[in-house]
Amino acid sequence: MSILLKNVYVLDPHSPAHTKQANILIEKGKITSLNGKSAQKEIDLRGKMVSCGWVDLNAQFCDPGNEHREDINSGSEVASAGGFTDVCLIPETEPPITSKSDVSYLIKKAPNYLDIHPLAAISDSLQGDNLTEMLDLHEAGAVAFSDGDKPIWNAKLLLKALQYTNDINVPIVQNARDLNLSQSTHMHEGKVSTLLGLRGEPSLSEELIIQRDIEILKYSGGSIHFSRLSTARGVELIKKARKEGLSVTCDVGIHHLLFSENDIGDFDTNHKSLPPYRSEKDRKALVKGVKDGTIEAICSNHRPLDQECKQLEFDLADPGSLSLQTFYPSLLKLSKEIPMEILIERVTSGPRKIMKMEGFKIDEGAKAKLTIFDPDRSWKLNDTSNLSKSRNSPFWNSELKGVVIGTINGTNIKLK
Repeated sequence: MSILLKNVYVLDPHSPAHTKQANILIEKGKITSLNGKSAQKEIDLRGKMVSCGWVDLNAQFCDPGNEHREDINSGSEVASAGGFTDVCLIPETEPPITSKSDVSYLIKKAPNYLDIHPLAAISDSLQGDNLTEMLDLHEAGAVAFSDGDKPIWNAKLLLKALQYTNDINVPIVQNARDLNLSQSTHMHEGKVSTLLGLRGEPSLSEELIIQRDIEILKYSGGSIHFSRLSTARGVELIKKARKEGLSVTCDVGIHHLLFSENDIGDFDTNHKSLPPYRSEKDRKALVKGVKDGTIEAICSNHRPLDQECKQLEFDLADPGSLSLQTFYPSLLKLSKEIPMEILIERVTSGPRKIMKMEGFKIDEGAKAKLTIFDPDRSWKLNDTSNLSKSRNSPFWNSELKGVVIGTINGTNIKLK
């Protein structure tokens, strides 16, 4: 079936129609014209915008093992409603993603409108002691290797992993956190943690691991990607490493660009995060890093949790929040500080470059991999609109501006 997206505003710096209104004709999953005249199905999108499909580098669907929080079906619905055509899933499931069959399970279970890209475990059982069969996992479809929310604490293991992956050209994904400095902490260490009487994690926890890993990378070669950067010093360390010619990339969680330690004052456990929200100075440094290109991608850091893990005292609650379905409203909030054109780059070409994925552009002959969104429509996240099995969102019952109209992934069209 042919489809015509009429009068839609294009946001894609690589497209000849960038910042222009176009009539995008899609036939057999490919864009055949930017000035189409007619099609079997025509949709008037005047006032709406379109970009290349969005990519999330860090999400958790809890499947297998904790399907009561989220599963592949519900997670895929949430991701699509958030604007994503591609999602990278961390390996922290039960059991973890450590075998070829585990990788195949995630890929095969994905619906046709969403491409799932597994991050396979770097160590057996995520314990940090012994490497998994990395080459076999990559051949099965793993796009990168990580221990998820657990940092790669074993320097020898990291060294070997970087050496093994040097030849296959895939990154090691690190959650930069020192286990000893972050143990039994609940927020960022600073004046606010002191006032609230909560044990804080110092910025040094992230910075020490980044410095260590960069030195290992100099010795081993390979590529390392620091996921969910949270500190100003971390941004500077990565900027310096890249100037030295090292293959270092990073992303930041969407909520770390919006919130700081000051937002925890009312002890809302939906603001308890891993890594923790840092100081306002750190938040501004992250915003600057996104603007100047040091931070090449913005991820969701989507972590569904049941209420038994969240309806507790702040120091007893688990860290993590929903963020996929509210991703576009969050981008709109951020557009007051960062131009939307840059934000779109950080969720399209930026993450694709990091994970060595196929690139796309809105042009004749290209595969139709698109996200369509409306910047003017408002809605509220509640039990009626929420598509996740969990409800641990800092935006719960909030009025939000910005709605994703739908996604197109080749011949697979998912529109509201």
